[in-house]
Amino acid sequence: MGNLLFSPKGRIGPSEFTKGAIILIAISFMLGLLPLVSIKLAMVGNLIGLVLLWCWIVLWVKRFHDGGQSGWMTLVPIGAFIGLSMLASMMLMPMFVSDMVEQQLEMQKAIEEAAQGGDASTMLNTTLEAAGAMAKKQAIPSAIINAVVSGIVANVGNMLIKHDPDDNQYGSASGASAFD
Repeated sequence: MGNLLFSPKGRIGPSEFTKGAIILIAISFMLGLLPLVSIKLAMVGNLIGLVLLWCWIVLWVKRFHDGGQSGWMTLVPIGAFIGLSMLASMMLMPMFVSDMVEQQLEMQKAIEEAAQGGDASTMLNTTLEAAGAMAKKQAIPSAIINAVVSGIVANVGNMLIKHDPDDNQYGSASGASAFD
């Protein structure tokens, strides 16, 4: 599986791409729920998310290679994911987290009060507590939105890239499975 998710060399067919996408979506979903456990753990999860970004790039590059296309085409699904995620979040997040504006105003007020006291430590702790509370409220809807958008982009992109049954410049069509 390391070859599937970490090496951009070679090519993968639609079914291997789907398997890799399911793995990455599941891991991303679990990482998205980490704020419910601990904000510090969620910060570590964000670093792991950077590794997942590399894995997504590798997966897309190989899938585009399978269709005989340049790996630079990976920018298209990444752009689609970013755009759709922003749109979905703007439309759906207010439904799940209706009092977010009020909570942001309360957070700002608490930070301003801590700043007036002049104690940087209190201000930092107040900021972290408020941010943690907001992250917990947004964790589940955000994880769901991310998983759904990732699934849609992966499925549509996978269907649009035609499998090249012949050998091409990126490798053999009958090469070993990426899961070997």
